Amino acid sequence: MRKFLYVLATCATSMYALEFGTMGNVSASMGGAGVALKNSAFGLYYNPALLSASPKVKFGYSVGVNIQEKNIAQLATIDIANMQKTAQNLAQTFSGAGGGGAVDGVVSAIDSALGSLLPNGNGNGKTTQEKLKDYLQNNQNGNYNDLIDKIKENITNSNSLTDIQKDLITSVASGIDFNNLQIGNGTAGITNAISSITIGKGSDKGLDKSMSDIAMVQNALQDNHMNLVSQNGIVLQLGSRPLNDMIGTFAVGLFGSLYSNISLNANADRLRLIIEAGGQYYELKITDDGYTYGLSNQTDYNQHSLIASLQDTNTQNAHSIYMTSFVLSEIPVGYARTFYFKNGNLNIGIAGKLMNSVSMQSKIAITTKTNFNAEMNKIVQDFKNTTMDKAIGVDVGAVYEIDLPKFRYLTLGLVGKNLNSPTFTSTLQDITIKPQARAGIAYYTQSGFNLAFDVDLTQNDIIAFSTKDQKSQMVGGGAGFMWKGFDLRLGAMKDLRQDNGLILTGGINVLGLIDIALQSSTKFTDIQGYPMPQYLSLRVGGSLSW
Repeated sequence: MRKFLYVLATCATSMYALEFGTMGNVSASMGGAGVALKNSAFGLYYNPALLSASPKVKFGYSVGVNIQEKNIAQLATIDIANMQKTAQNLAQTFSGAGGGGAVDGVVSAIDSALGSLLPNGNGNGKTTQEKLKDYLQNNQNGNYNDLIDKIKENITNSNSLTDIQKDLITSVASGIDFNNLQIGNGTAGITNAISSITIGKGSDKGLDKSMSDIAMVQNALQDNHMNLVSQNGIVLQLGSRPLNDMIGTFAVGLFGSLYSNISLNANADRLRLIIEAGGQYYELKITDDGYTYGLSNQTDYNQHSLIASLQDTNTQNAHSIYMTSFVLSEIPVGYARTFYFKNGNLNIGIAGKLMNSVSMQSKIAITTKTNFNAEMNKIVQDFKNTTMDKAIGVDVGAVYEIDLPKFRYLTLGLVGKNLNSPTFTSTLQDITIKPQARAGIAYYTQSGFNLAFDVDLTQNDIIAFSTKDQKSQMVGGGAGFMWKGFDLRLGAMKDLRQDNGLILTGGINVLGLIDIALQSSTKFTDIQGYPMPQYLSLRVGGSLSW
C-alpha cells in the first residue's frame, strides 16, 4: 500500500493537459475567480492584463495541494467473483447450466401454467414456445396476471428448485416480458430451456441491487481517474501609476507544479458480462427498463467478455492501469499597458513562459496473471528513467474597466492561456497543453467589499488515461470582505464536465502574509468507511502590495 501511495504522489498526465488550474489564495477562496480580480497578487497567472489594471508593487506566494477522485474508490471494491456468481445463478435457474433440474422445474412450471389456461386440447402436442404464442394471441390486452399467478403456484410446488431459486422466480415473475420470452432454439442441451428472458426493474430488490452494482462497475471501468495536483508559485510585480502611464507594468514569477494521475483504461470492446456455464455461454444485458438474459457463444465470450478479458494473457488487449507523472516548472515574464478611453480603460497584457517538464508514464495490464507487487516495484525503480523537455508558452489577456461618473468599479476580463499549445515529450505519449480561454467579471466598492465570477469558455483536459476523455469546465465566483489587516472570502464553483457536486470555497487572511484557502466538493466518496470529498484543495500563502 505504501508503494502504491508513493507512486500516486509522483504520478500524472497523458496526451492532452491541463486544466486552467488554481494559483494564489484569493482566487482559490472566491470560487476560483481571478480573470478580472484586480486585488490579487497573481494577475500574472490568471490574466496578464491585470498587471496594468492594478499598477502596484506586489509580492505573493502560494503553495497548495488538491486531490480529485472519480470512481477509483468504487473500482477498489469490485468483486468480480460475485458478478460471475450472479450471472451463473441466473444460468443455472433459467438455462439448466450445471444441471437440468432447475431449468426443468422452471420450464415445467411455465408449460403447465400455459396448458391449464389454453382452451381444452389446444396445447396438446405443442412445445412450450408454441403454447406461449397461442396464449399471447388469446390475451392481446396485455393482462397476463392469470399466467403469472399460475407460474408462481407451480414454482412454489416444484420439487426441482431450491428455496433460493423459488424466491427469485416468484419475485420476478410479474416482471417477465412474455412477448420476448424464448424457450429453446434447437441447440444441443437447451432444446427445452429458456434461451432468452427479459425481466423488468423493480421485480426483485436483490436482483435490482446486483444489476445496479454490475452497471456501476461497467461504467466505472470506463470513466475514472484520481488526480493529485500541487501548484505552487512566487510572483513579483513592479508597477506604479506614473510608470504604467509611461511604459506599462511588469511582473516575473516562478511557478512549480506537480500533476499526478492514476486511471484505469478499459478495453471498451471487452466489457460485456458473458459467462461460460455448463458448456454453454450466456450474456446478461442491462437496459434502462430491465435485464435481458440470453444465449451467447464462445466467439463473443473470447472477444467481448469482461471475465474472459481478466483471464487473457495477451496484455495488448487487456484492461490497463496507467500511472503518469508530470512536473512542470515555469518562469513567466509579463507586461501590460493601459489605454484610456472616455468611459473606460482597456488593459492589454501578454506573458511569455519558459517551461521545463519532467515526466514519466507507466502501464500495468490487469489480468489474473499480473503480479502487482512486482509491477509496483518496477515502477518505483523506473523513476530514474524520466523524460525531460522544454517549451515556450504564451498567454494574452484583456481587462476593461468601466469608468462612468456614477459607476466605475466594474471590470471585465478575458484571457487565453498557452495559445501556442506547448508540447512536451514523455515516456508513452507526448503531452500537449491545449489553449484555454476564460472570461471573468468583478465588482469593487471603496468599503472593501468585492465580488468576482469566472467561466471557462473551453473544455479543458484533465490528466487521465481512462477510456472516456476526462474534461473540466469550471464556473464559479465569490465575495470578499477586506478590512485593515484582515480578509474573509467565501464562494462556490462547479465543474460542468465532472459529477463531483457543488464545490464550496473559503479563505481567511491575517496581516497579508498569512493566508489559508480551502475548497471542498459537496459530493463524497466512501473510503474504508470514511466520507472523502471527491474534490478537496488546501492552499497556504500570502501577499503584500504597496
